[in-house]
Amino acid sequence: MMGVNGQGNRGWRVVQKGLRETLLCETCEQHFNEYFEKPFRTLWIERRLLPDPWDTAGVRLVQVEYAPFKLFHLSVLFRAGVSSLPTYQAVSLGPHEEVIRKLLLARSPGDPWQYPIFGYAVIHHSTKRLIQMVSQAQRSKIGGRRCYGMMYGGAEWWIGVSSDRNKELMDAALRPNGQMPFHAVPWNEVGVVQDASYALNRSAPHDQL
Repeated sequence: MMGVNGQGNRGWRVVQKGLRETLLCETCEQHFNEYFEKPFRTLWIERRLLPDPWDTAGVRLVQVEYAPFKLFHLSVLFRAGVSSLPTYQAVSLGPHEEVIRKLLLARSPGDPWQYPIFGYAVIHHSTKRLIQMVSQAQRSKIGGRRCYGMMYGGAEWWIGVSSDRNKELMDAALRPNGQMPFHAVPWNEVGVVQDASYALNRSAPHDQL
């Protein structure tokens, strides 16, 4: 597994044991693990809802349990927002940090228009296999509203963070009925993966290039 995080003399370093930082008390860690992390592992990792290799040229509808699935992604975003690691320095939640914190404590996904979640599979351009990479956080705008993105679980996930409705993002986002449309994007068209590949190639010994 590789993490591109701006550290090291070439702007990246290999992450072998995950990014570690103490953020929550033991009770909150248990809360996150029980209600967000375990359901996501069951819903996404163990059930393998995305085909690997990718087997369609169109959109694939995935069915999940709406509340725990949305809350897991919000828990990732919340941790990124309170983290001091350079990997997540792009995330600045401002007043949304407290709103998301309360949703997580209450195990409430909020209204459907709050923090819509959109994702797409990231695949190898030749083998069509999912790219299993954890990326640094990114900041962008979709529909003129701020969004934060991270790659994990074979997909790149984007969450809209604004005080009003992001209609453009909601059209392609996780729906209250648990359906979520997915399409696939080749890794060499995904900016954060291109950056990671460039960093690795730049650091490799010349006799291995």
